[in-house]
Amino acid sequence: MNVIVVVLVLLPVAVLIAAAIAALVSVRRSSLRISAAGVEISNYPQPAKLIPLAQVTRFEATVPMGNFPSLRPQTGVLVLSDGSRLPVRQLSDPDAGHGIDALNQRLDSLRRSDSP
Repeated sequence: MNVIVVVLVLLPVAVLIAAAIAALVSVRRSSLRISAAGVEISNYPQPAKLIPLAQVTRFEATVPMGNFPSLRPQTGVLVLSDGSRLPVRQLSDPDAGHGIDALNQRLDSLRRSDSP
């Protein structure tokens, strides 16, 4: 009887811990690079995608949802000029810094440097 109670109590905790570790690993192994060529997104374990700068509109923050929104890593969305949205797990770029505002400022500076 005591073993069943322990399993019923600890199993959900173990599942939550495993999900949190998996989320952190996927965010840490993902990458984001913004250059004059475009935005390269690598959301682990998917292969990297290069989106040309002309197709990129802006970055937006995602609203944390679910049962434990404060435990979710901060992620974002890349909004393209055709209205489509690509999830972005990593919100930092070596040249831009960290956060949505820093990424959007880097996009703006690259656009200004491209314009005549």
